[in-house]
Amino acid sequence: MISRLILSVLFLFSVLWQVQAQNPDVRSRDSEAEVAALAVADYALIDRLMLTVPGVAVDARAKVTVQSVKPYMMPVRRSDNDYLMASYILASCLEYYVNLEKNYKVNLSPDFIALNLQAQGNELTMTDAFQFLADEGTVSAAIMPYGAARITNAVYATPKFQILHYLHVLRPVTRPRQKVFELRKALLRGNPVLVEIEAGIDLPGAEGQTSWQPGRSSSGQSYPLLVVGFDEDKEAFEVMSAWGSRWGKGGYLWVDYEVMSASAKNGYVLVPK
Repeated sequence: MISRLILSVLFLFSVLWQVQAQNPDVRSRDSEAEVAALAVADYALIDRLMLTVPGVAVDARAKVTVQSVKPYMMPVRRSDNDYLMASYILASCLEYYVNLEKNYKVNLSPDFIALNLQAQGNELTMTDAFQFLADEGTVSAAIMPYGAARITNAVYATPKFQILHYLHVLRPVTRPRQKVFELRKALLRGNPVLVEIEAGIDLPGAEGQTSWQPGRSSSGQSYPLLVVGFDEDKEAFEVMSAWGSRWGKGGYLWVDYEVMSASAKNGYVLVPK
């Protein structure tokens, strides 16, 4: 009697295992429901959703000391005011993915994002901007050029470039060593990371510098930057701004791992549509 019961239990487990093997979706219905959210903060889901960019990603198992997506970025542009900075960095980040398949000819409009959010009465926060990119997307800068003062009717008959998710890889509660780990992991897989850095006026004023060290006091203001590479020998990340080519060295500068860990409050990776 007992042996029959044991055999029945084993048979049941065998059937369940075969069903799961043939139907992997059965195993992950709960997690797939979570993936439906625009913002993804769970690290297990982040690993599943983050792109591994062909031709840019490197083998994380190898000893990699330098990685950069900088050669694949479009030229640095200058935002006219701080209000537009987030949209400029977002547009640069999204066009990186678009241009991997478009032969590096597409420039995306940051002003389309900013003007639409302004027309809706919303401040240009990252959350609002991500939601807009998911719902509406942005357009080519050939349709709506940089510095545009208004939205023209031409934008309604042109393709939109959207995102599916954004991955919240860094948060204020993330430990310093994990911040470095998450940034390196994203870059190794070929993804730039949009970070919000808390700093004083010394950051936007870093013209002609190759690296940045924060002053003793911080204004408490957050500035959006794009992390495009790392160098293990320097123990630093290379970042890109929207302050134009005079900032840093050609629009880029280096930030030490320790400084990045202390200053970066949030970090995001886009999952384009």
